[in-house]
Amino acid sequence: MQFIEFVAHALDTVNEETQASLDGMTVEQLLHRPGPASNNMAWLAWHIGRTQDERSSFLTGREQLWIADGWHMRFGLPPDPENTGRGHSDADVAAVRPESVEAASAYCAAAYKRASAYIRSLNTGDEETLVSHPEGGESKLIDILDRMVHGGYAHVGQLMYVRGLIEQRHWFSR
Repeated sequence: MQFIEFVAHALDTVNEETQASLDGMTVEQLLHRPGPASNNMAWLAWHIGRTQDERSSFLTGREQLWIADGWHMRFGLPPDPENTGRGHSDADVAAVRPESVEAASAYCAAAYKRASAYIRSLNTGDEETLVSHPEGGESKLIDILDRMVHGGYAHVGQLMYVRGLIEQRHWFSR
């Protein structure tokens, strides 16, 4: 398996687990915080989607779906392209309120679709390309994709864990 295939497969897994974690939940359950400073399922799913949307949009030179498709309105948030969840306070986490479970699921699916299409358009060796960041500096594409996959796996694991806490049982989708 080549690196690009691995990243595509990993992103597929993150999407499948995100969708499975949201399936059958209510908005009230998504907004439940297991502790006063804990992330809830709504924020975790939103952050997975925002990260994929922000990074794939940046890498393809396209406007983020968050703004272009009006997803921000379905979460009651402003159309801020830099609001991806990094550095969020407790109040910021609480402000992420999807209008429905379907909205959270659909945004994650749309962000995944864009990120997946981008990754699948790459050729072996492209991962070594240096990419200039809008805020300055450069990174190899492999490092940007690694952070997307690592963050996706970390947060989808948290998403499943919080669902298990809410349902008071072991929870794993497979």
